[in-house]
Amino acid sequence: MSYILFFILSLCTLQIIGVILVNLIYREYLPSMHGMIISMSLGMMTGLLFGTVLGLLLMGDLFTSTVISILIGLSIGFFAGLPFNLSAVIEGGVSGIMGGMMGAMLGEMIPMSNPDAMIKLMTFFTVMILLLLSYLTETSIKNKELKIPIIVSNYPFLYVFVIAILFFLLRDVSVITIEDQQYH
Repeated sequence: MSYILFFILSLCTLQIIGVILVNLIYREYLPSMHGMIISMSLGMMTGLLFGTVLGLLLMGDLFTSTVISILIGLSIGFFAGLPFNLSAVIEGGVSGIMGGMMGAMLGEMIPMSNPDAMIKLMTFFTVMILLLLSYLTETSIKNKELKIPIIVSNYPFLYVFVIAILFFLLRDVSVITIEDQQYH
């Protein structure tokens, strides 16, 4: 695994943990529908991103990449919905299962000529969805007039601009290196 891929996955993991912790702390001020949205989105996007990466890394072993990515998506969706209610837990778990399956299949089917583009695209989508979820949580809490450390809602376009520039600068950097396998 390259350092860039490790950095990307670490960044997304920290952002996922941050979203879960903020929702855990302020869960009594958030509606149950918010919990369902958070758990479904986190489970699906986590399963898609990690499934795509695992599908590329474990090329040719669809069963293992699918099972591992389903477990990752299921557990993230489960833990994201746990502070809210049983419906959020079920929705998050099912979305994580679906995202893990689709991500592993996507990673397996990507042509080996350019796997970096798909990983960068999936990471970009995941980071943007996680920023939107953070913004949704902060605006829901801010509507209750609570004193919280506002992170995203003060400068949402700044985050989008910085992330777009970062991905633009990383367009020529190799994220993943896969050995060319010859099947006979």
